[in-house]
Amino acid sequence: MTYFSIYMPDFMNVAGMEGTKISSIVSFGALNGMLFGPFWGSIVSATGFLLYEVTSGKYLSMSTFSALSILFIALSSVVSGLVVNREHKAAKSIFFVLIVVWYMLDMGRTAYAYPWYHLLVLGGFIYFEKSILVKTVTSKVYIFISLLFASLMGVLSDHLAGSITYHILYGLPADMYKSVIFIYPVERTILAVFPAFLVYVLIVVFKDIILSSGNIEKDIEDKKSMDLDEYLKNDVLNIIKEK
Repeated sequence: MTYFSIYMPDFMNVAGMEGTKISSIVSFGALNGMLFGPFWGSIVSATGFLLYEVTSGKYLSMSTFSALSILFIALSSVVSGLVVNREHKAAKSIFFVLIVVWYMLDMGRTAYAYPWYHLLVLGGFIYFEKSILVKTVTSKVYIFISLLFASLMGVLSDHLAGSITYHILYGLPADMYKSVIFIYPVERTILAVFPAFLVYVLIVVFKDIILSSGNIEKDIEDKKSMDLDEYLKNDVLNIIKEK
């Protein structure tokens, strides 16, 4: 799916990411992270991207920025996967470091309003973080909120890493970044909603199927009984023998 997503329509005429466009593969970077975790998700995303570049014959003619784009997609998977795995501190650290790097650049301080949406998403995530940790167990609304933040932070990490790298490589002026400060949030949100909604449907559907099973209570009791038997045999019996 990651491989074929590259053939989907792109957002065109956008500064700061892949020259003048945002590839639809960005959505799958976040999706892979949420489905497979930060490590395997990044492997899947990078492999899908690289496979396309090799089979399409574009690999040898790739620009430096295009070659580095594989890292941005992988980064999206890492951040999204960390959020879903509840490793929030690591996800926030990566996201915050990208924002700091932006403001370390002279161009970044000139186009200081550019990462406003990144700051808004990070602030919103910090605000909802405790509620997400507690209420995602029982609330479907908070499940979707959690997934949306994971997806947003993933696609925005890809975005800011791409923007920083593009400026370093090609010296894109601050005015170009200023001109899209109200455009990219819409595009990135659209790219983030798709994977968040897909994973939400998968979670809710499978959760309802499991909970609707007539034998679910019996299965839980059997599992508890097996755990208790294992504890008695392996731990308590050894203690008695030692005594």
